[in-house]
Amino acid sequence: MRVAYLTITGALALTATVAGGRAWAQSPAATASPAPQAAPAPAGSSAQPGAEPVDVVIVEEDVVAPLIGEPEHHFRHALKYFQKGKKKQAADEISIGAALVRLEAGRHAAENKGGLQKAADDLDKLADDVRQGKVTSPKPLERTFAQADLALARHYQKMAKNSLSQADGKKTGGWLAASADYLERGAGWVGHKFEAGEAAVVRGARTLGQKLKGGASTASGDVSKGVDDLGNEVDKLDGSQASAK
Repeated sequence: MRVAYLTITGALALTATVAGGRAWAQSPAATASPAPQAAPAPAGSSAQPGAEPVDVVIVEEDVVAPLIGEPEHHFRHALKYFQKGKKKQAADEISIGAALVRLEAGRHAAENKGGLQKAADDLDKLADDVRQGKVTSPKPLERTFAQADLALARHYQKMAKNSLSQADGKKTGGWLAASADYLERGAGWVGHKFEAGEAAVVRGARTLGQKLKGGASTASGDVSKGVDDLGNEVDKLDGSQASAK
């Protein structure tokens, strides 16, 4: 299996496309640090013979999958750095989170591209503001991280629904569990406490996801209901955060 490693540094933003089991990540031409040698252009790409090579890294989709939890990891580090007054390090962590969100937006099957792109843009702006000393409270970080987490929760819920329509239980389960995780994380950033029924939906979706990943059938109506119920919870929290702005 051919695998090229994708390195993301603090100030490097990425655009990416995931199709046919592979992800193509491209860095900005003028503003990025010197890039490694470009990988060969994939078959069917728009690259022309004799054209300058673009900074493209080809990554197998099973390499992208373990990155699902990485944005949150960098958000947590960013907050810790910010609270210690280390603005540059905090901004770098936020920029990495933005790049990872864009990587998800680049998936060929992503159905929440707009929401993910907006979240990444907002993270980039936040990183610039933190770097320039314009942010004096952790609140803007928490709100922006919550927005990104909810965009990811919606993205993974829609991916689960799409995989369910194809009767792919393992993928449905993986996306469903990821959506539940990001919904819970988004709520945590803004101090939202789930009511008993809401918490039960999130726990149920995570449990269902694990069962599906373990080989459970997608034929049950409970699976479709679990996916839809989680989508409703994402909508509710996203709507309440929008009205609170």
